[in-house]
Amino acid sequence: MIKALRRRLKDRRHQILATILASLSVMLLSLPPGFADTFTCTATGAAVFTGSRIHVRCNPASGAIAFFALSAANPDASRVLSLIATATTARRPIVIFFDPSDLSGAAIGCATNNCRLIQAVELLQQ
Repeated sequence: MIKALRRRLKDRRHQILATILASLSVMLLSLPPGFADTFTCTATGAAVFTGSRIHVRCNPASGAIAFFALSAANPDASRVLSLIATATTARRPIVIFFDPSDLSGAAIGCATNNCRLIQAVELLQQ
């Protein structure tokens, strides 16, 4: 019984790792040509605004920017949310790729004074 439980746990860990790596690959392949900056975020919360956006809150913030968001309509939104949820739950840092001068997120509720659009997310080891 214990061996079976250990085997299932090991298999589950491999599935999670494979999902994370696949998500990272998709995100990195779909990057726009010129992202401008990165920020290593300690995620302290994640939110889904139905029909609008997903976002992550970072603490500490990148200057005044504490939130990073992605349109809920983006085809990668569920993968990004999965990485953010994993980072929040496991207390692991994420690197967020973003353009600090892009204020177009206001259209989805990403305030121009404290939020920027996510271009890519990378989950780090501790």
